[in-house]
Amino acid sequence: MQITRSRRVLRVPLVSLGSTGLKVSKLGFGTVDFGVPLNLEPEEGGRILMGSYKLGVNFWDTSDDYGSHPHVAAALKLVPRKELVICTKTGARSGAQAQKSLKSSLKELGTDYVDVFLLHYVTSDWIDGCRRVLKTLIDMKTTGIIKAVGLSTHSVKVVEDTARFDEVDVIMTICCNASQATIRKFPDNIPLEDGSIDEMLDAIRLAHENGKGVVAMKVLGGRVRGPAPPLVKNYQLSIKAIAQLDFVDAMVVGMRNLDQVKENVKAILSN
Repeated sequence: MQITRSRRVLRVPLVSLGSTGLKVSKLGFGTVDFGVPLNLEPEEGGRILMGSYKLGVNFWDTSDDYGSHPHVAAALKLVPRKELVICTKTGARSGAQAQKSLKSSLKELGTDYVDVFLLHYVTSDWIDGCRRVLKTLIDMKTTGIIKAVGLSTHSVKVVEDTARFDEVDVIMTICCNASQATIRKFPDNIPLEDGSIDEMLDAIRLAHENGKGVVAMKVLGGRVRGPAPPLVKNYQLSIKAIAQLDFVDAMVVGMRNLDQVKENVKAILSN
């Protein structure tokens, strides 16, 4: 008689995203590479995202400038919408622009709401302007087409200040297992705008204590010059170190295929 052994499928756990009421996978799928440089067909990207969902990854991150909205739209034809948390971002710098961007993004994504809508790449010289636009987004939350609002940033000062904003539900920011010396050596790969990585961790901790949903990005480095060599050399440790921080809810990692998803899930779940 032939004995078959069942293979346990590793699934990334779900966690609460701050005080938003959303449950997201600890590992989020960053779709930044689906457009340029991969130039994947939307259907192929959709199949990859569906495969990630089967591994427990229900948190998908995109942006109006990634070119990956069609890939997410293709995946939404394969996966129940209500089981997903879709985050998209906008470079809008006014309330009117943000409304226009959201309308366009909803059409491209093929959905009538987004779970998380972020102002993209907020710099330290635009904190006051950011708050004014966030007030518009808060008003849009009442319509149900947005569930949570916030921002992404590379700046310690932005995280420190917006951690105290009532208008902010979610902050996505640089958070990686790199020394300050490594950051100075690879500034294009780990583009910290100001402050030190220790100061960033303190700012993130403050945001978390204030009930903000905290999402780590650039865990392996950035988009412009690609991943940071020291972080990628031992990517398992790089990912696990951030996964173990009790003041970081989830992380978004740019991934290109299901093999990368599986390896990153293993890194999060490893002892």
